[in-house]
Amino acid sequence: MTMQVVFWQQMTVELDMTYDELNAGVSFNVVGLAMGCFCIIPFTKKYGRRSTYIFSTAVMAATSWWSSRMRTVPEMYLTNLLFGLAGSTNETIAEITIADLFFVHQRGLANGFYITSVMIGNFLAPTLAGVQAASMGWRWAYYTVGIILTILFLLFIFFFEETKYVPVSVGVSTAGDPDLQETQNKLRKTKSNGTASHPANNRQLPEKYKDQDIERIGPQIPLPNKYRQRMRFSTPTEESLLSSCVAPFKMALFPHVVFSAIQCANAVAFLVLLTSINSIVFAAAPYNFSTAGVGLMLIGPFIGNMIGSAYGGIFGDWIVVRLARKNRGIFEPEMRLYVLFIPALLMGIGVVIFGITADRGMHWVYPSIGGALFAFGMSSMMDVSFTIVIDTYKATTAESFVFITFIRNAATIGVPFGVVPWLNSMSLTNISIICGCVATTICFLFIPLLIWGRDIRVALHARYDKLVAETESVGVSERT
Repeated sequence: MTMQVVFWQQMTVELDMTYDELNAGVSFNVVGLAMGCFCIIPFTKKYGRRSTYIFSTAVMAATSWWSSRMRTVPEMYLTNLLFGLAGSTNETIAEITIADLFFVHQRGLANGFYITSVMIGNFLAPTLAGVQAASMGWRWAYYTVGIILTILFLLFIFFFEETKYVPVSVGVSTAGDPDLQETQNKLRKTKSNGTASHPANNRQLPEKYKDQDIERIGPQIPLPNKYRQRMRFSTPTEESLLSSCVAPFKMALFPHVVFSAIQCANAVAFLVLLTSINSIVFAAAPYNFSTAGVGLMLIGPFIGNMIGSAYGGIFGDWIVVRLARKNRGIFEPEMRLYVLFIPALLMGIGVVIFGITADRGMHWVYPSIGGALFAFGMSSMMDVSFTIVIDTYKATTAESFVFITFIRNAATIGVPFGVVPWLNSMSLTNISIICGCVATTICFLFIPLLIWGRDIRVALHARYDKLVAETESVGVSERT
C-alpha cells in the first residue's frame, strides 16, 4: 500500500491516472485488508498456520508480478484489492504465531520485532523502491518485490513448520489424520514399555495424587516428528468454522480488545494520511522532489519506528517483570500500560510538527523529525496494545485480531478519498493541528483501562470462558 504511493508521480504520467484515482486505489487496498481476515482466519484456526502463510504469500507474489505489467485503472484497483485480501492475514496470523510460541514476559519483545518488520515494509521498502523507480522505473520495483515474495513463498514451503499445537491423548480417536495417529501409536508403545506408573510407585506422592495413573517421562519419550509431519500442509482440528466466523464480532464486548482496535485504527489512519500527503506535498513546489526524494522522506519515520518498537517491546517486558515482583509475583496485563504516557504524547506532536513545517516549506529535516516522532508513538502504542490483548485473552487471539484488523481498516477506508479535497479546502497546518489533537486524545484512552482494566476482566470472566468453550476444539489447551 505505501510502496505504490511513492510511484504516483511516475504513474500519473505513464498511465494517465489522476491523484483521485490513485487515492481510490488505496481505498480498495484497505477494503481488502478489512475483509480478508473474515474469509481466511477461520480456516487458519481450524487447519493450521502453515497453509495460511503459504497461500497468502503465493497470492502476494502473483499480484506483484501482475502489478509490474498493469496498464489500466481497473487493473490498479483489482491488484490493490488482492494485495489487501492477501496481506490482511499478516497482522492476525503473526499475533497467533506469537501466542503459540512465546510466554508472557517474551511477547512484548516478539511484538516489537513484528511491528519493526511491518514498518520496514511501510517505510524502508518504499524508500528503496523510490530510489529504484527513479533510476529504473516503477515497474522494476514491482519486479523486485515479485522476486522477493517468490523466494519467500519457496522458503515457507520447504522450511516453515506448523506452530499450531495439538496434544494427542492415548485413547482419543485420530482416525482423520494419519500423522496424528502415528504419534498416538508412539504414545501407546511408550506406555506399554512401562512408563505408566502402578499404585506401588505412588506411595511417595501427595494424598490427592495417589489414586491417579501417573505418566512418568523417561528415556522412552517418543521421537520428534519427521520432516514430512512437520511440513504437512494442514493440521485440522475440531473447531466450527461458523463459530470462528461469528466469534470476532463477539470480541466487541471486551474493552481490552476494543481499546487495541481503536489504537490500531488511530495509528493506521494517520499513517495512511501522512503517506498520502507526503507523496503530494513533496513532489510539488517548493520541494519538487523526485520519486527517490519522496521515498527518502520515509527514513525519518522508519528510525522513529525502530526506537518505538524497542521502547514498547523491550522496556514493556522489563517493566511488567519489575511490577509483577512488587505485586507479590502476580502479573496483571494492565501493567504494560504504564509505558504509554510518552508515546501517547509524542504521536500527536509528531503529526503537528510534520504538517506545520511541510506547509511552510521548511527544510526537509523538520518534517522528517515530525514523522519520526509520530512513528515512535505509533509503534509503541501498537506494540503494547497488541501484547495486552494476547496477555488478557490468549485463547481467542485469532478472533480478537480479526476484529482488530476489521476495525482498523474500516476506519481507514475513507481517508484516501478525503486527502485531496481536504488539502484543497484547508491548509496543511490546520489539518495537522486537528489531526494531532485527535490522535493525542485517542492515545490517552489507555488511562481508563489502566484504572479499571482489572475490574473489567473480572466482571467479564464468565463471558470469556463461555466464548472459549464455543470456539476451542476438544482437548486443546493453551500455554500461558
